Amino acid sequence: MLLRNLEEKGDRLLTRTEVAELFQVSPSTVTRWADAGRLPAVRTLGGHRRYEARAVLELAKQFIRQGVSMENAIFEMPLLYADHHVLEVRRIVEELPGIESVYASSAFHVLEVTYDPTKVRREDIEARLSQAGYLGDLPLPVETGIAATANGGQKPYFRHTAAYEQSRRVVSFEQQVPFSGRPLWPCPGMGVLSRQTEEA
Repeated sequence: MLLRNLEEKGDRLLTRTEVAELFQVSPSTVTRWADAGRLPAVRTLGGHRRYEARAVLELAKQFIRQGVSMENAIFEMPLLYADHHVLEVRRIVEELPGIESVYASSAFHVLEVTYDPTKVRREDIEARLSQAGYLGDLPLPVETGIAATANGGQKPYFRHTAAYEQSRRVVSFEQQVPFSGRPLWPCPGMGVLSRQTEEA
């Protein structure tokens, strides 16, 4: 099917997105192939890369001869926050053998990995992410929605609210979050502080 699609395109120049869709990989993988010299590219006047359909067809035939078949794995990562986490997740995953491309989004809390199943298994990737603390749910308590005066005298376990006459219009909130052995979400280079003894 892939070869037929490429043969139909003839001498056309393909965009990075078109090549990625044909191979079912991320666009960054196509760029990596071009940078590695596996897929020759021509530049447009605007500086964008274009790929000759003939060269893409040659690469597809080469992959078929080598028996290379990449797989995609998508992981939902509710603990993936901000760009420094994206960089850390990419570093963790790219250290594994057989990883072709990594797409991580802190906005959507999603990680997409293209990998060679003969070199690494999905379970290995999952175990590495879990070990680093990026998989699993964010352990936060949820409010009951019952007013403190109507809950049968039980203490509210999520948030305590107090108003004092001397503070007038100021309301204070206090929340107790039980320590679960690690921070609520992992932060690269950050961890539980241990006691430090200063030498005099």
